[in-house]
Amino acid sequence: MKICRPGWQGATCNQCVPFPGCRHGSCEKAWQCVCEEGWVGSQCDVDIHPCSSKPCYNNSTCTETGEGGYFCVCARGYTGDNCHLRTGPCLTNGSPCQNEGTCTDDNGLAAHPSCLCPPGFSGDFCEIDVDDCEPGPCANGGSCLDHGPSYTCLCPPGFTGPTCNTTLPPCAGYPCANGGTCLSRGDGTAHCLCPPGFTGPACARHRAKPARPAGREDGHHPPRYSLPSHMFHKLAHPPERKMLKITMKEAAHAPGPLVTRSQVICFAVLGLLTCLVVLGTTGIIFFNRCETWMANAKYTQLVRQQRDYLLSSSNGEEHSVNIILPEKIKLTSYGNHYTSI
Repeated sequence: MKICRPGWQGATCNQCVPFPGCRHGSCEKAWQCVCEEGWVGSQCDVDIHPCSSKPCYNNSTCTETGEGGYFCVCARGYTGDNCHLRTGPCLTNGSPCQNEGTCTDDNGLAAHPSCLCPPGFSGDFCEIDVDDCEPGPCANGGSCLDHGPSYTCLCPPGFTGPTCNTTLPPCAGYPCANGGTCLSRGDGTAHCLCPPGFTGPACARHRAKPARPAGREDGHHPPRYSLPSHMFHKLAHPPERKMLKITMKEAAHAPGPLVTRSQVICFAVLGLLTCLVVLGTTGIIFFNRCETWMANAKYTQLVRQQRDYLLSSSNGEEHSVNIILPEKIKLTSYGNHYTSI
């Protein structure tokens, strides 16, 4: 497939591409729009003979102005750009209607105009303000307020809508004040559960606080003292130049035990463990001492036996025996298998 240069098309790339949007035209070179007969404009979309389509109505005369323009010469009794409106009293004399009423004259055929009034007005010229609340449009006991061409309904509690015909839920609008909780009843009414300190159907009143007894503040009871009858009589009728001395004693509570049962058990267990540790350590030391004593005794016995043997083998002859003992014996290496020196 051959690729043509921009603005050309066809199998041999010899056909020009017209200007985009060219309606009634062609091209000799790329991106041209040469208009056909009877059309003008950059895209050849303006008819230079608009009267050929007969745009003027009611036997009116069409006149071309060139470059696609025209105007209509209307016949008697008609008006408008295309002579499509009949000349009647609404156009000739103007609209006599008030309060945005619409003037009608039966398309110019009526001898006198009439008015179509908007809602809320009446009369020949819409000059009378009609009371929109007269039929009673508000339902469910709503109050109607008329203001000009319309009205407004003031709905009672539990209803809403333009004519108060919509029922609200019982707890709609938060009827409970001061943080009260609204509860819906089965009969469609609401009940307020008031927080502490408030009362009333809507929790709007403060609950009266109970009077506190005399001599009591912040929950503390005043001290009470018991006096004998003769002391009370002296207080009520004190003698002259005598002083009454009252002594009050506070009841002393016996202190609790210094050591509890659990502490005694804990101390006993600790003492027993300490005794076991001391006894075990003493036994180990005593066993080591005993082993040393036994080794020394056995060693001494062997030395004495060796000496007697040497003396008895001399056959009556006098001999001197020198036994050299080691300066120090490592008892840890001396075992029970030792038999002779």
